[in-house]
Amino acid sequence: MSVKLRRLWIQLTGDRKRFGILCAAVLVALLFWARLIVISRAPRTAMAEDPVVVAPAPAPEPASDKTASPPQQVTLDRMPFRDPFLISEDHFPRLDPVVGLGPEAGKSGAKTTEDPVQAALRRTAQLQSLVDLFTLDAVMTQPPMAVISGKTYRPGDLVSGINNDQIQFQLFQVKQGCVILECEDRQFELKMESPGL
Repeated sequence: MSVKLRRLWIQLTGDRKRFGILCAAVLVALLFWARLIVISRAPRTAMAEDPVVVAPAPAPEPASDKTASPPQQVTLDRMPFRDPFLISEDHFPRLDPVVGLGPEAGKSGAKTTEDPVQAALRRTAQLQSLVDLFTLDAVMTQPPMAVISGKTYRPGDLVSGINNDQIQFQLFQVKQGCVILECEDRQFELKMESPGL
């Protein structure tokens, strides 16, 4: 063996852990290589079944005039005589007869449950709850500006509702320590939180 090969062999076998990893990697590589050989050299023979011999069909005999019948004419109805989607009572009888229920006693008829004043008050309360989600961080009267929930607005700017982007408030007026927001012809006051509260 030459000196270079001996040095290489000593370096490879000097550390048992590295030598074991090298041997495992070589074995895995040989397994993959053998598998490629087996797959690429698959047998190219095919098993064929015995051929099926089909006897030729006998020639049709010429039809005589005595056995030939004239073509039959079939007429179909233009409209079906029964609905194909109707459930047949003969095949699927109902166990319980269908009973029509009359109006229940003690119930009032259909009418509006909320008058316009109640609807307006309910809508105002909904909008006020959205305004309460805002926080007024800072106001400046000259020039008029306000910082609402971390964003700077000037009078006339639209403020999108928190958790509801469809409803937008307009900054109507900036006062000392508060702002007036307007939505749907309703005005809401948003005050700055006093420190210590």
